[in-house]
Amino acid sequence: MSQFSELLREYIKKKDITIKALAEKCGIDRTYLHKILKGERKVPSVDFVENISLQLMLSTEDKSRLMELYNISEMGEDVYNRRKQVSKIIHDMANTNMEDPDALTFKTEVDIDSVPEISIYTDKRELRKNLQVLICSESTINHLFFFDNTSGEKNTAKYNLDIFPFICHLAQKHEKYEAFYYYEGASAYFNSTNIMPNIMITNNFLIRTDSDYCEGVIYRSKPMVEFYMRQFEKFKTKCAKLLDHAVDILEYVYFWYDDNANFIGVDFQPCTMLCLTEDIYNAHALLPTDAKKFVKAKLTMGKKALSEHKFVNLFSEKGLAEFMTTGEIFELPRNSYTFPTLAERKIMLQIMISLCENGMADYRIIKNDYFAVSKNLCINISDNTSLNIIARNNCFSDFSYLKISETSLVQAFWDYFQHFIDSDAVCSHEETIEILRSYL
Repeated sequence: MSQFSELLREYIKKKDITIKALAEKCGIDRTYLHKILKGERKVPSVDFVENISLQLMLSTEDKSRLMELYNISEMGEDVYNRRKQVSKIIHDMANTNMEDPDALTFKTEVDIDSVPEISIYTDKRELRKNLQVLICSESTINHLFFFDNTSGEKNTAKYNLDIFPFICHLAQKHEKYEAFYYYEGASAYFNSTNIMPNIMITNNFLIRTDSDYCEGVIYRSKPMVEFYMRQFEKFKTKCAKLLDHAVDILEYVYFWYDDNANFIGVDFQPCTMLCLTEDIYNAHALLPTDAKKFVKAKLTMGKKALSEHKFVNLFSEKGLAEFMTTGEIFELPRNSYTFPTLAERKIMLQIMISLCENGMADYRIIKNDYFAVSKNLCINISDNTSLNIIARNNCFSDFSYLKISETSLVQAFWDYFQHFIDSDAVCSHEETIEILRSYL
């Protein structure tokens, strides 16, 4: 008997209703419901779970639990937990206000001499807060850590997903952050005497933490920092680089072009770069003539790369409405262009529809607020090749561009978005075209 069947039996018993009466209320055969409760038949659909939850008058919490077990029965526990974790990571990144006045100030100047020779932290929040302040006051940061690859299966990247947000957060805040990883079994560290496997080295500090960044020690001893730096340089050659920084949108275009693969892009606003005509670009780019030619050449390469491969662009209708109302293009820093006119926006929208109808790009609208689409975040994921992240601040003058190529992370995000596109949360190709046309 499945966990779903057991929980449903428990709810039926709690509601004091017979299986026959419940089957009649749901409009299904009693024998069929019996087989589901015995685990002899699969639960047919989400609609079945919705219907039976309604007839049993389950609370929101009880219904959620039943739906979770249905999803686990459909996907398997590993896949479900991995997708849930990816969803949480995206939600957290999308809802990070990069200019929140209550957030930690990352440009803090640290008085090196006032930092103790040794600082020990056993509180996760306190450790991470001090780590961020210290390393963001330094000019360079070298970070060495391990990812787990003991399972040998695509579906189990949970440990890597657990520690990725912290590493990604540091990378977004510091361009000189260099992250190197090697593969090891997470359980090997949990069960060994090597309790501080992760190391960060800056000009002035050595930071050793446990595998989950919950406890750690910060050293300010010059001989120790220099000793570990020498060891780090030797070991680094056996490691892989986790991420690359791009300095601007132009270099980020090369990230796309170099991947030579299919893409899924997720942003608050539809991708308008594919729809910029030469006339509109020339009229609104606030750049010298030579720079315009250089930028245009790179954008042309990006368009060519995306036109040669399948490009699915997920976005919110709010983002589409905002573009059509204001003409603001979130893909570009505000100081690099002036907003297109309404007539020009309509031309761009017509191009968007044409790309969609001709199969050059697949624009798809995310329904309601089901998914965390945010002005602060854009994600582009290529088919098992790379995960590209753009984090914006609220005035859109400062962007952070990251490219991650580690296999387990890329596969986890790719699988999540493939599953998400096929879900009821995303409008179909035809529905999206209809909505796009309505804005003309």
